[in-house]
Amino acid sequence: GIMAFFLESTFIAVMFFGWGKVSKKFHLLSTWLVAFGSNLSALWILVANSWMQFPTGTSFNPETARNEMVAFWDVLFSPVAVNKFLHTISSGYVVAAAFMVGISAWYIMKGRHLVFARRSILIASIFGLTTSVFLALTGDGSAYQVAQRQPMKLAAMEGLYEGEKGAGLVAFGVLKPGDKLDGENDYLVKMEIPKLLSFMGYRNADAFVPGVKDLTLGNESEGLISAQEKIYMGKIAISALKDFSEAKKNNNVEKRDSALKVFNANYKYFGYGYLNDVESIVPNIPLTFYSFRIMVVLGFFFIVLFALI
Repeated sequence: GIMAFFLESTFIAVMFFGWGKVSKKFHLLSTWLVAFGSNLSALWILVANSWMQFPTGTSFNPETARNEMVAFWDVLFSPVAVNKFLHTISSGYVVAAAFMVGISAWYIMKGRHLVFARRSILIASIFGLTTSVFLALTGDGSAYQVAQRQPMKLAAMEGLYEGEKGAGLVAFGVLKPGDKLDGENDYLVKMEIPKLLSFMGYRNADAFVPGVKDLTLGNESEGLISAQEKIYMGKIAISALKDFSEAKKNNNVEKRDSALKVFNANYKYFGYGYLNDVESIVPNIPLTFYSFRIMVVLGFFFIVLFALI
C-alpha cells in the first residue's frame, strides 16, 4: 500500500507537468509507474473490501477479540477478491478508453493533429472493445460470487422475494411498490429470460435461488434458517465472548472453557448478534435492482460503441 501511494504521488506530478522538462523516456517511465501504482493500490483496497464481504484466511482469536490473519495468500487470492479486482480495473480501462476516444474525436472534429488523432482513436477503440468484453466476463464471475457468498444481495439485485427453482433473469422490469417482506413478487412490467439466474448463480439451470423472504423468514425445505434465529445465535455468541473474557480475568478455567465452547458453536452467526431486526439485513431493493440494470446496460453499450468505432 505504501509503495503504491509512493509511486502514484511521486510520478503523477512528473506525468502531468514534466512534458518538455524531462526526457521522453523518463516521462514514459513515469506514466507506466503511475499506472502500475494505481493498479497496485486498487488491488489492496479491493482485497480489503473483499475480505469484509467474504472473510477468509483469518481466524477469530477470543483472547484478543479480533480476527487475525493466518493465510496471507488465501486473503489475496480469495475468489471474491480476484473477481472484484479484475472487474473494477477493467471498468477503469473502459473509462480510460472512452476518454481517449472522446479527446481524439474532438481533435478530428477540429481538424487538428489528424494523423495522431486517428491513430489514437484506433488504439483506444481496440483497447476499449477488448476491455469491455473482459468487463462483461468478469461481471459474470462477480455475479456468481455474489450468489455463492451474498445471496441477499443477489435477491435484491433481481427483486426476488419468493425463492424459486429454475429462476429466470429479469432483463427488464419495473418493481411494484410494497413492503419488503409482504411476499409480493410482482412487477408492473417484466421481461424475463427463463432459468438464466439459476444458471448464472449456481451453474445449474434448475438450482434453487433463495429470495428475500426465504433469507429473512427462513425456508425449512431448502435448509434455510430465519434471520431471527441467526440474530438469536449471534447474541448468544456475543454473550459467550463476554463471559469468556470475564472468566479469563478471574482465572475461572471451568467457566472460561464452557463459554468458549458456546462461543465456537455460535460463532458462525456472530455478526448477526449486532442486528436488532430481520429487515436490517435487507438492502434497498429498488436502488439495488435498478442500479444493477443500469450497470449491465452500460456494459453492453460500451461493447457496441467500441465495436462501431
